[in-house]
Amino acid sequence: MYRGGHVGLNALLYAPFLPLASHYWSPEGAVLGAGLALGLANLPDIDESISRLRHRGPTHTLWFAVLVGLLAGAGTALVLPATPGALPFGFVVGTASVLAHLAGDIVTPMGISPLAPLSEVHVTLDWFESKNPRINRRLFLIGSTTLLASLAVTVAFAASLEVPT
Repeated sequence: MYRGGHVGLNALLYAPFLPLASHYWSPEGAVLGAGLALGLANLPDIDESISRLRHRGPTHTLWFAVLVGLLAGAGTALVLPATPGALPFGFVVGTASVLAHLAGDIVTPMGISPLAPLSEVHVTLDWFESKNPRINRRLFLIGSTTLLASLAVTVAFAASLEVPT
């Protein structure tokens, strides 16, 4: 999957959680979570610009997802120190963002080895090529629209709860 497809997939997967995050943590945390989900959508593909790493190698593993989750959790706790549960929230969003990227790559013929180096089992569903422009474009549009709609619902719900003075 290409950049737009990964961003769309992450947006689509985070959208249902935006209102929940806003309600249970904070509106700021919910928006930060959306930023993390979108910002980390293509992080595993950093291997394309690092010559020592093969594409879909170490950055396309469960271990990398957990590492990114730990860093995202720590960063979220630093950015939102007064928000209870900021660290686990950031960990979950960070880890899930990378896992969503991996899911997007599993559906392509190239696939991934998510447990490397412990296991070289290769996983692919071979549904469509990474470069398929229709799939990438549609996923981006559907994910973006869904996330924006979720944000609108969240804002409208929060406004309806405010007591007029």
